[in-house]
Amino acid sequence: MRNEIGRGVAARPDVSFVIETEAVVTLNRHSISGKDTSPPRHIVRLMGEDDTGPVVLVAEDDPELRALYAARLESRYTVRTAGTGAEAIDVADPSVAVVVLDRRLPDGDGLDYLDHLDERTDGAFVAAVTGVDPELEIATVDVDDYLVKPVDGDRLVETVDALDERRHYESDVARYYALASRRAALEATHDPDALRDDERYASLIAELEELRTSVTAPTAIVEDRARSAALYRDLAAPE
Repeated sequence: MRNEIGRGVAARPDVSFVIETEAVVTLNRHSISGKDTSPPRHIVRLMGEDDTGPVVLVAEDDPELRALYAARLESRYTVRTAGTGAEAIDVADPSVAVVVLDRRLPDGDGLDYLDHLDERTDGAFVAAVTGVDPELEIATVDVDDYLVKPVDGDRLVETVDALDERRHYESDVARYYALASRRAALEATHDPDALRDDERYASLIAELEELRTSVTAPTAIVEDRARSAALYRDLAAPE
């Protein structure tokens, strides 16, 4: 399985975190990466590199949304599109770095294709997209971020950029991000009492606390600020 990563937060953040997040994450790369310490490809492109960038696969059944997502991403990435889960599997290969996966596809729930996509892409990172609030089951679903429609273009790009960047992170940090993202999605949309009584949520929190001990101090600071900024965007977004 791939290194898991995610984006989220446990509580309403300080607005100042939003401004600081991108710079802090970038400046602290060397303290949180045990793999490739070069800048993520989207940052390199902004610095002037002339290439097509990593491959992003957009699986969305709505033709207009599919075209919109692709148009917003193609200046930074090589974009492949699919209108069904089967098409997504067909065009997936190890060059795909990030998958934007709609849950309501004509041939089933997009989440049903996660294992196949993981195998075909050799561990691409997945942002699940849905038109409804996330169910409690996502506490155990292997996705790296969770977006609720309508997803504006800026937020889509921010999410894909973050997932592309997190390909460089160590496994414990990656796993922590993924779990934190699920926690944020659940806490932003569910009653605290319902969460408190749910075993899946309790298990998620327990693993987060366990992983916290293995994340270095600089990483924890970056991670907390990134998760805070993410939830602030969720809470501030118009209905």
